[in-house]
Amino acid sequence: MHSSRPHRRLKGQGGFTLGEVLATLAVIGVSLSLVVPSLDSLTRSNQRASAINELVATLHVARSEAITRNSPIVVCPSEDGLTCAHVAWETGWIRFVDSNGDYLPDAGETVLGATPPVPGLQIRTETFDTAFGYTPTGRVAAPDGRQGGGDFTFCANGNSTDAQVVSVSALGQPVLASRHADGREPDCSVT
Repeated sequence: MHSSRPHRRLKGQGGFTLGEVLATLAVIGVSLSLVVPSLDSLTRSNQRASAINELVATLHVARSEAITRNSPIVVCPSEDGLTCAHVAWETGWIRFVDSNGDYLPDAGETVLGATPPVPGLQIRTETFDTAFGYTPTGRVAAPDGRQGGGDFTFCANGNSTDAQVVSVSALGQPVLASRHADGREPDCSVT
């Protein structure tokens, strides 16, 4: 049997009009466009913080090992995690015992650790572009024989506005700063 009675709407039942749905989607779209850049900035900031922590930890461990082993320890950029290479620090780095002082991991010299590439960042240094070392006393040494401190600049995709600097003193202590030890602003365009 078929009822000829018209369908009644139940009280409280309702729907959205096409205009209401489109307006809601527009509000969501605008909100997302404001949030996504903030998330991108947060991601870059977290990547930079992780890379800084990784390099600082490597430097602390290398200094401690140099003193404990009474032997020079070198940290250098590396593409393969076994040898030093003339590449940017964000490619990754290794630390090793440098018994003969040539700033290269030779046969019989132990590679103590390797750090993988750091994506999305640039790590720049004028002083330690090829390597960084600690003497058995824990002091900093560079491949050119110069002893003294230097800086590492961490940049997110070449952006100087939120760059950070790790300054390493001649005594080997790394310190996080917003400027270089000599007071200069960090410049991420320097290669």
